[in-house]
Amino acid sequence: MTILQLLASLTPIISVMVFLVLMRLPASKAMPISMIATGLAAIFIWQMDTQLLAASVVEGLLSALTPLTIIFGAVFLLNTLKFSGAMDTIRSGFTNISADARVQVVIICWLFGSFIEGSAGFGTPAAIGAPLLVLLGVPPIAAAVVALIGDSTAVSFGAIGLPVLFGMEQGLTEGGVNMAAAQFAEHGGTFVGYAQFIAKHMITIDLVTGSLIPLVMVCVLTGFFGRNKSIKEGLQIWKFAIFAGLAFTVPAWLINYFAGPEFPSVIGSLVGMALVIPVARKGWLLPSQPWCDFSENDNKSDDELAIDQTPVKFSQIAAWSPYIIMAALLVLSRVVGPFKSWLTSFNISWTGLLGTDLKASFATFYAPGIFFVAVCLFGFVLFKMKPKAMKQSFTVSCKSMLPTIISLGASVPMVKIFLNSGDNGAGLASMPVALADLLANSMGAVWAWVSPVVGIFGAFLSGSATFSNMMFSGLQYSVADNIGMNHALVLALQGIGANAGNMMCVMNVVAAATVVGMAGRESEIIRKTMPIALGYALVAGTIATIWGGF
Repeated sequence: MTILQLLASLTPIISVMVFLVLMRLPASKAMPISMIATGLAAIFIWQMDTQLLAASVVEGLLSALTPLTIIFGAVFLLNTLKFSGAMDTIRSGFTNISADARVQVVIICWLFGSFIEGSAGFGTPAAIGAPLLVLLGVPPIAAAVVALIGDSTAVSFGAIGLPVLFGMEQGLTEGGVNMAAAQFAEHGGTFVGYAQFIAKHMITIDLVTGSLIPLVMVCVLTGFFGRNKSIKEGLQIWKFAIFAGLAFTVPAWLINYFAGPEFPSVIGSLVGMALVIPVARKGWLLPSQPWCDFSENDNKSDDELAIDQTPVKFSQIAAWSPYIIMAALLVLSRVVGPFKSWLTSFNISWTGLLGTDLKASFATFYAPGIFFVAVCLFGFVLFKMKPKAMKQSFTVSCKSMLPTIISLGASVPMVKIFLNSGDNGAGLASMPVALADLLANSMGAVWAWVSPVVGIFGAFLSGSATFSNMMFSGLQYSVADNIGMNHALVLALQGIGANAGNMMCVMNVVAAATVVGMAGRESEIIRKTMPIALGYALVAGTIATIWGGF
């Protein structure tokens, strides 16, 4: 690979870092520029076929429909709660558990968010958790940052185990060749048994790394967004935070050990909530004085609007019922076979895009966005909303989507160009594979630390831990073969890195910023989450180096 080719393959990363993070342009401006730069580099340096590039842009635009519907649904639900008055009931309910914002962050983003991640994936947890925190008085940017950080460890087993069970299997059996056939045979002859073994390594490492995430979240909350900018104020609840971390990771480890990687996040989070909420309500492991001391100017989002109807007193069950129904629909749609089959039958697919082999699809009923809209319509009836309030919840939601449509309408095609660049005149592999190969050839001696960074890199650009595992599991396995490292441990580090990348990938950041009314301030979010993601990878790599695997 020449220097120019290396720069071309790095164009998506460099351009996003320069325009979005360093120059602090809003994503609606930074991502179109980055897409154009990536396209030009792909054509003139990587020598990518122009027809394939155009088809990749079309594929990206169609693929963006799924995250866009999720984001719209989450914003719509938030506005339904705001204009109905149900938000007041939800706020008082959390205050009754604890008036401490640090505790609320742990319960909502770490435990409830892990349940949503385990059920649905698709970046849904931040889209639900961040607005809930805003309702409770957490500054919008702070809510987005901690929600993204919280949506990390549970991603290993998100969407009923999809990143491992589908992503890694596809990566290890690319082109019909099973490079891990021997390992499959040792674990029952199928990938399911080997996946459970890989997941055992992942969750064992996360007994340390994952269990620290709640403490990291509260320290970020108080250190960056508190009035005093004090990490010490976060550390004050270290006992509670560590307890909350273990309340999820230990049950998740046990569930994977006995039942496999489908349900650790779902059941682990439910057990965690059952353990942590009563402790929080009693004030155990907590300081006597609650903390909710934010900077004065950060308390409200730009679109904070007055409610135009008289607030109605709802019971906690009624106010929470949209979320309860949402969670139930997510679980049922992923677990109940006939229901899942019926939902997935409503699938729009496009094949042979612009005469190429590329295709795209949109699961109209299976994607979580449709569930958001359904529970909003249910909320209209349940909360007896006036027509004016219903109209406001819908129109405000639509207006807030324009920057997001532009951002994702550019970032997803950019990613597709990057991923589909394997058909080129330079005789090179696709850009991500060529970059990973370069890393593997030059840094094999310290691969325990590099491996999760590769996972982060894949998730950062593709917006998906599942896709990161699909792209790089085969590479990770080959590197482990060459350097004599435990295969399952290296694959586990890939998965952990993909989880960490989830908190800083452009698509998730755009979604989180949009739902809290902070579209245009994505660079602030990435600058806060990126060091946490890299720290996560560093700690995991260090544990793997010391441990060595089973």
